[in-house]
Amino acid sequence: MDISATPCKGPNSGMEQFSSLSLSDGPASIEYTQPSIKIHSFSTEVGETRVQFQVLKMNNSIFLWIGSRTEPTFDDLSVAVNSKYDNLPVSSRLFGNTSDLTSSNLSMRLVKRLGKPVYVSLNVPADRLFLNAIELRLQQETKAHPEKFGC
Repeated sequence: MDISATPCKGPNSGMEQFSSLSLSDGPASIEYTQPSIKIHSFSTEVGETRVQFQVLKMNNSIFLWIGSRTEPTFDDLSVAVNSKYDNLPVSSRLFGNTSDLTSSNLSMRLVKRLGKPVYVSLNVPADRLFLNAIELRLQQETKAHPEKFGC
């Protein structure tokens, strides 16, 4: 197979990119597309701790990272999806402490509200003070900016 390419300037930089390819079987083209992942960040104070939220809105799902702004970690991940067999969403712990179901429960509540699969990484203490403040802030943010959550 013989391949040749036609260079051009990319839409956002002076770097050379390829706009079309020619294959021995016929011409092919490459189209520029907008990124399909949108990022939204916000935070809240819980006691003396600043809790950071990062929402990655993807085509058909949401990824939510919750953690410390000063000491970010990624020690926990759960996912929940709607079930066609039950009114309750189905959740699974992907990694982290298997005896702590906090992120699984949070992802299930968010699936009910948002209607799409939700991944939750909860990297702050799972005590009552933190959880109440986190859920309140999430409710405020989903109401104030539903487009950031795919609503």
